[in-house]
Amino acid sequence: MLVEICLRYALRLLLFISTVFLTSQQARSEEGDFTGQWKQTYSDAGSCEECLVGIVRQGRLMTISSNSGWSATAETSSNGNVSYAEGTGHWNAYAGEHNPKAFSVFLAIRDNRLMIIMGTEGKDRSKQKTKMLFERRPEFSYDRT
Repeated sequence: MLVEICLRYALRLLLFISTVFLTSQQARSEEGDFTGQWKQTYSDAGSCEECLVGIVRQGRLMTISSNSGWSATAETSSNGNVSYAEGTGHWNAYAGEHNPKAFSVFLAIRDNRLMIIMGTEGKDRSKQKTKMLFERRPEFSYDRT
């Protein structure tokens, strides 16, 4: 009888712990979720209504690709209610007049808005920064009917 009561108690405790764990994991994964497609809404380098970035995240690492000719890899972290990532990127060969050297990239996400800052070195070795803002692009389905 005592063993049966202990087993019930242990089972309830395990159920409670697993529920708390799963709930916290879901909240953590939704908070600061970089994954998806983002549409540019602002850039201090000039307007680009067609500019998009796509982000794929695997654990703390993510790959960022842009339809304007650059890509990057970054590692995520967080501070309070802001999630951010830092890494390096490069322009693709077909991007034209852009500097072929690697550049630094900083991403921050808050309230479903994404900010990307690219740090490059000019031809005269001066540091240049480009700030871009993005909004999440709504998900769409491919309906083949």
